[in-house]
Amino acid sequence: MIINLEEMNINFDLESETPFFQAFNENRVRFDVEHVNKKQLSNIINQLFTNQTKTKCSFLSEYKYPVKFREKTRFGRFFNITNWKEEVHTSNEEYIIVTTENLKNDEIINYCLYIQKGMIEPYIIFYNKQNILYISNDVIDIISSSKDMISNIKLEFKEFIDVFYEILD
Repeated sequence: MIINLEEMNINFDLESETPFFQAFNENRVRFDVEHVNKKQLSNIINQLFTNQTKTKCSFLSEYKYPVKFREKTRFGRFFNITNWKEEVHTSNEEYIIVTTENLKNDEIINYCLYIQKGMIEPYIIFYNKQNILYISNDVIDIISSSKDMISNIKLEFKEFIDVFYEILD
């Protein structure tokens, strides 16, 4: 599936690189998940998703082929799901990416903290028309079509940036 961030197109599927590597340096920032606490994570999420009715989430839900396997995301424990759209992807494998909308920031924060603790390893992103937040057990990636948004986040959270793939000014 393709996520449109104004003039940027980010592929979110198993065939493409993670969203971080599809964006230019000035449109992305990466944090080591272990170095971001709840207050900082809350601040970041609240900056990215100011209009919660426009916030979406997409995640890998199920493998269909070659082996049928349902991902353990525990998504329903954290989110009040009012809509659910499945998209089947077929390549060498067949799998389902689920998209849901109208997510509350508190739900996103609590779910990200659950992932941060290493309880689950979903392939998941949260996004709106301008920003993407990708989280795994290792990293928190932010991609934005707004270079100002990324500059502000890099400035505010400078000491937490994972600089392995970053070119800092």
